[in-house]
Amino acid sequence: MNLDDIRAFVAVVDTGSVGKAALCLHLTQPAVSRRVQRLEQTLGVTLLDRDSKPARVTRAGEGAYRRCLTVLRAAEALARDSRSAVAAGLLRVGVTLALSEAVLAPAIEAVRRRCPAVSLRLVAERSVLLRRQVDAGQLDAAVVAERPDRPLDPTQATALGTERVLVVVPADSPLLGRITVGDLAGQPWVINPDGCGFRAQLDRALAERGAPVEVVAETWGGSLQLALIARGVGVGLIPARLFAGSPWRDRVRAVTVEGFAPALTAWLVTAGPLGPFDAAVATIADTVRDFLADGGDPASPSSSAAGDRKARAGATACGD
Repeated sequence: MNLDDIRAFVAVVDTGSVGKAALCLHLTQPAVSRRVQRLEQTLGVTLLDRDSKPARVTRAGEGAYRRCLTVLRAAEALARDSRSAVAAGLLRVGVTLALSEAVLAPAIEAVRRRCPAVSLRLVAERSVLLRRQVDAGQLDAAVVAERPDRPLDPTQATALGTERVLVVVPADSPLLGRITVGDLAGQPWVINPDGCGFRAQLDRALAERGAPVEVVAETWGGSLQLALIARGVGVGLIPARLFAGSPWRDRVRAVTVEGFAPALTAWLVTAGPLGPFDAAVATIADTVRDFLADGGDPASPSSSAAGDRKARAGATACGD
């Protein structure tokens, strides 16, 4: 079985056509077609339905595609491990938008300190897209978020902690300190765009009562949302860690909503064994884990102490 044939087939599936795959691989279209045909002969199955335009992957091809990704990742890991036992080079990691504002900077700082030879490329995106990019080999690892009642497979992902949010209203809001979900109907919301797990939980809770989420301001970033809420623009879902330390704390307040306590669990997912890069990825995971465990303050004494301990423990593994 030829790795070049496998790469050609994966490129066709990823790009959606033989022509685009040829451009990505810097080959001619006939060369890509020959490689895919050779892989089909080796496996004894038809991978692409050529009667459709463009060619579509068959059912057998779908299963083969997933296994081909595993083979390519293993080959890349072997090449990395063979070149050096010290983490060096490009490491691509994604962070869910729900945590990016708070953890991107400290994660970059921690990796630079503990693994200086690693060139870290961090991207912030929605969790569903990050998981697809890890599966496609476009990212080496990602920190994603999922509802606590929908845990990821522990053999493929590691739980890092739970993020909880509060329903926050202006200090002079007529809403009482303890309300029902029904009381939220008709409220103007300052909230994350679609794709946010917390917003999805609010959507479901209000939809069950026949009410939509009436959005007045849609933006990522809890700090900006708190500033808008404090000015009376609307109500919002704010992480408890941001609410506690907000400079707007005297102009907003949290209300308790019976039967509604939105939360998301942060998970680390990887594209497989990363060899010497495992220590750098673990550093990012530790940053997120400490952040959530300490109530979201990466500068807190307990977080700093934990980081120092992990820095000493991971120094050799990262090649410091």
